Amino acid sequence: MKYERGIKLVESIYFKIFYVIASYLLGSVVFGYIIARILGKEGFGKIDRPGTAGAGRQYGFKAALPTFLFDCGKGVLVPLLGIIIGLDMYTIIIASLAVLIGHNWPVFFKFRGGGGIATAMGTAAVLLPVQFFIVLAIALIIGFTYKYTLKKKHKVNQNVVSSLFAVIVLPPFVYLWQYSHKWLVWGNWDRWQDTAFLIFILTVGFFIIIVAKGIILHMIYRKVPTAG
Repeated sequence: MKYERGIKLVESIYFKIFYVIASYLLGSVVFGYIIARILGKEGFGKIDRPGTAGAGRQYGFKAALPTFLFDCGKGVLVPLLGIIIGLDMYTIIIASLAVLIGHNWPVFFKFRGGGGIATAMGTAAVLLPVQFFIVLAIALIIGFTYKYTLKKKHKVNQNVVSSLFAVIVLPPFVYLWQYSHKWLVWGNWDRWQDTAFLIFILTVGFFIIIVAKGIILHMIYRKVPTAG
């Protein structure tokens, strides 16, 4: 009886709306600010981006690492919990975009958030594990190569280069993947066939949100070009 009530609750439109709103609010938690306060630092987000990269530039690795883990964790938690409790893919996709929007425009930090790369990485790692890690590996190679070849000339951080590559390449790679491999998101052929287009829409959403925020951040913080 309790199990049936649980299923009905998850299938309720009110619960789905609640889940999406809760995902946005989770995304709005600026963990970089929390980490900065724990470390006794002041001025977080005022002179640089209030995200993982900004925390690293302002306070070093000891602030960047936990900020990245928590920001990435937000992206992991929303789709993973949705899968565990049995939410439909439409709700999971919308909630995944909601947590990213929350991170980029957090209501708890006057709508001034980070670029969204870490949070998008967490979501992609859950919903697109194979495709994500392939693109990630290539992006890291490109970033490493750029650092020791072209960075002195162009003076753009290698993290920006690798991040932009991943954001731009992931949507078409996901779209083409379904035709070339037909591998499964969670090991179920029918589920993959039914949700491939939604997954593609998710990655396109990532692209739009992150690049749009990157342009805005570039206009505000011109010392760190483009998205990241």
